[in-house]
Amino acid sequence: MKILLKIIVSFLILVGSFNLRADASPDLWPYIQEKMFPDTEIVEADFIKIDGPKRAASGAQVPVNIKLAKTEGVHIQKIHLIIDANPTQHAATYHLTDETQNLDLFTRIRMETDSFVRVVGQDTDGNLYMSKVAIRASGGCSGYMDVHDPALTKDLGKVLVKTKNDFITTRIKHPNFTGLQKDQDSGGYIPEWIVKQIRYDFNGKRILAVENDISISQDPYLKFRFVTNNEGTLTVSATDTKSTIFLKSKKI
Repeated sequence: MKILLKIIVSFLILVGSFNLRADASPDLWPYIQEKMFPDTEIVEADFIKIDGPKRAASGAQVPVNIKLAKTEGVHIQKIHLIIDANPTQHAATYHLTDETQNLDLFTRIRMETDSFVRVVGQDTDGNLYMSKVAIRASGGCSGYMDVHDPALTKDLGKVLVKTKNDFITTRIKHPNFTGLQKDQDSGGYIPEWIVKQIRYDFNGKRILAVENDISISQDPYLKFRFVTNNEGTLTVSATDTKSTIFLKSKKI
């Protein structure tokens, strides 16, 4: 199944390269669903939603917004971000808490070609709920990056944190090499090197945790709603695939 899915993805990318009018195809989703959520029904629900541009200005920095409305009788444990036509379909998983059930989250992804972008939410009973959006984009996963450019790693791991109007905004300085970008000098591929995990704690208690894959953009960006009536310390901790840990704390 995994090999078949890769063949289908490669074929669609090849077709897209010859057809500039290519649109997001629904044909991949049944294979992805069977691989990621075998034998499980997924319901399209109105309390979970993903949105993004119809056409992205850059395939390497595609903004998307995920919203979750707190719903009686439904407690979402995690939300999977999926890009149908990317070489790796799983982009990220967001592990939610009581403090992030009324979620409003913004991030930036990489897209290799036109695709449906989906969120699948899983509740405490194992039920799955989905929303999708079609976005036109290209070249975000394999596009050229100069591995020798010192600007890519200057201030590596620096975590910027802002809090304003009940939103936390973070950006982590990191090249996030996908493993699919060519090294023009050696002719080989730049090894994968990404921010794999991010955790947000307030006064020592987790409010959100993120597992990233290669489809998250360079200098990973995340903005999400967090409402509290208490003063305290926000701690952001991130780990990349070289097991390097980046930390930042801020009084809010």
